[in-house]
Amino acid sequence: MKLTKSKYIRRISTAVAVLLALPLQLGFFTGFYMWLSPFVMLNSLFLLKSMVWLNILGWGILLVSFFRNRWFCRYMCPVGLGCDSFSKWGKHSRTFVKKVPRLGRWLALLSLAAALTGIPLFTLLDPLSVFNGFFAAFASDISLAIIASFIGLPVLLVIHLFLPGIWCGKLCPLGGLFDELTTWRKWIIKKFLIKKNISTEQNVGRRMFIASGTGLLAGVFIPPLLHAERKQFFRPPASLRGNLFNTLCVRCGSCIKACPSNIIIHHSGKKNITAWMTPEVSFENKGYCLEDCNLCGTVCPTGSISPFTLNAKKKLFIGSINIRLENCLLSDFKECDRCKSVCSYNAIQIVAAQNLMMKPLADLNKCVGCGACSAVCPTETISMIPLEKTTSSEEIPPKHL
Repeated sequence: MKLTKSKYIRRISTAVAVLLALPLQLGFFTGFYMWLSPFVMLNSLFLLKSMVWLNILGWGILLVSFFRNRWFCRYMCPVGLGCDSFSKWGKHSRTFVKKVPRLGRWLALLSLAAALTGIPLFTLLDPLSVFNGFFAAFASDISLAIIASFIGLPVLLVIHLFLPGIWCGKLCPLGGLFDELTTWRKWIIKKFLIKKNISTEQNVGRRMFIASGTGLLAGVFIPPLLHAERKQFFRPPASLRGNLFNTLCVRCGSCIKACPSNIIIHHSGKKNITAWMTPEVSFENKGYCLEDCNLCGTVCPTGSISPFTLNAKKKLFIGSINIRLENCLLSDFKECDRCKSVCSYNAIQIVAAQNLMMKPLADLNKCVGCGACSAVCPTETISMIPLEKTTSSEEIPPKHL
């Protein structure tokens, strides 16, 4: 069967999307397709009230889609290609699917309105979030929890064997956003260019009023109901605080796949469900946050991890350290200065103590908690401590350990 132009382009696009979603440590290009989603971009913009230059890609897709509805779906969406393929393989009738209302545009409007006041409701349902999240599972040690959390894409494809076209046509919030744009474009043309009253005007206004009002109320009342972190853990540098991070992060895994030292993992703690599968820094494998790396902030498409420069990293505190002098080689009058030598922030000094003994001394105003000293310590004298939830980088007192 001869491929049409749109199918040919979408197959190439899907192959590129798969390559960029795999945990291959492609640096800047890791998870790059996430930047193409206007739905994720607008949710982030409405919540954070700020943008980065890569958001231009999302705006470009949005602009083209305003004039050519679902252009992205037909030519570029990797999830759409899979759903269409499985829909064709299925033998079941589309009668039920036709009766399902178009919920995608409602999900899009609700999420964007809620983002204005505190919580983007449905960014996890963005097709590119689902797609990249599936491949994020391969960036970690495979476990039942990982499989269960990122099985969304396979489940979505299997559903299309029985309910062909239900995701793209009825449920996808990104497709719903495109549909809503087209409705507004038609309304603007007929209202201001043709100057003709149209029957859809009332429906458009009613939908915007109901969806926006409900979304705004959800953004106001849902965030206070989310419990604060019960157990503190390490976040990547420049991460947003608490539940703001948890609700904005789409679990795409780009930061995990891009981290060259492999210290960012999926958080699987069960005490706070809102933090489930968000990125967490782990020092268990003796890795550390490299002083010359800012990839996690570069590849994050939502602003959950803000972009930062290497110079700014000197003030971005991940955690702190605890020094147990009884384990230190210096306490046995053995020479060792590995912690001092490896510290790129000049936060550790070797000073004289009592009985002519030397000891390491840490300045917590300089220590960002990168974990380098803990990684090289031969006796596990130095352990890492997460920041307290009420402590910011500016609030760390000038004390020593």
